[in-house]
Amino acid sequence: MNSSKAITAPTNAIDAPRSVFLTAEDRKNGAYDSANLQKALEGMHQDGLVVLKGVADVEHVDALNKFMTAEADDILEVKSKEPISAWNQGVPSNFLQGPPVTKPELLFNDIYFNPYVAQVVNALLGPRPIWNFLTANTAIAGSKGLRQRVHKDNGVDHPLCPYYIIANVPLIDFSPQNGSTEFWLGSHQNTTGAEQELRPLGHPLGPYDTFVKEQFVEARRNVRPPIQTVLCRGDITLRDLRLYHAGMPNPGDDHRIMLALGYQASWYPNWHMTTTLPKSQGNFFRGPQGFPIDIRTTLVDEEDKFYAMKNNDFTFRPSKASQRD
Repeated sequence: MNSSKAITAPTNAIDAPRSVFLTAEDRKNGAYDSANLQKALEGMHQDGLVVLKGVADVEHVDALNKFMTAEADDILEVKSKEPISAWNQGVPSNFLQGPPVTKPELLFNDIYFNPYVAQVVNALLGPRPIWNFLTANTAIAGSKGLRQRVHKDNGVDHPLCPYYIIANVPLIDFSPQNGSTEFWLGSHQNTTGAEQELRPLGHPLGPYDTFVKEQFVEARRNVRPPIQTVLCRGDITLRDLRLYHAGMPNPGDDHRIMLALGYQASWYPNWHMTTTLPKSQGNFFRGPQGFPIDIRTTLVDEEDKFYAMKNNDFTFRPSKASQRD
């Protein structure tokens, strides 16, 4: 029996990430049982993506979407006058948008301190991972034909093991009809920085760009073609940072917004990246008592109009020794 070739695709005809559904006991305990935790970890190890079904309150999601959709219209008016480089991945169909962290009525524990997310991330990355990244991705309504190139979010020669996880919170139901993200399931398993395009010599962000070289994209397509997810309000997805993915056009009538929270393994030597948050909400962002994730943040005055933009200035590369303190 030849077992040298790993099976990277599921046997069913329709490929999709695993979905983990809460049991009644899970809801009561605020934690997955061992079977569901195993299912989530298997999904992350084999696919690089898992869907935690129904772990966020839909009313909270709807409140965030109402506010952020209105704000997105204002941002879009400004973005339309900016160069292409100001858009996410240089494509004028998607931009980064700061969540409403100055609004106490829109701060919810199940969004920012979700116990099921924390449980899976701790099990995958090791004890007390670090939350040091917060933004939102907005795919603008009616953006037909404008897609991102296939990329990884880390422009570094990254570790060959899980070291960083992104939790995405969709604020509306997602499908290909409104631009759900394209994922290349399993592409995180053997990927290295060598698959990424090179930046000019001496670039301050390091030698690797985030874009995946075309020959590696096409080679992966022959192994396991990409999919677009179908998600419901109340779901939260977890994604390995190394996974190939791409933002897709949103031909729908409504902006498609998802929050993004990033969790770093405590052993990974990045000490400089923090979330920038308002001092006025500092008590909330300390997190619930006993929450098993370290929160690395810089608190600024609410009058600092650029605090949200600072969360768009993120690099996942290791820190220099001088950045440790």
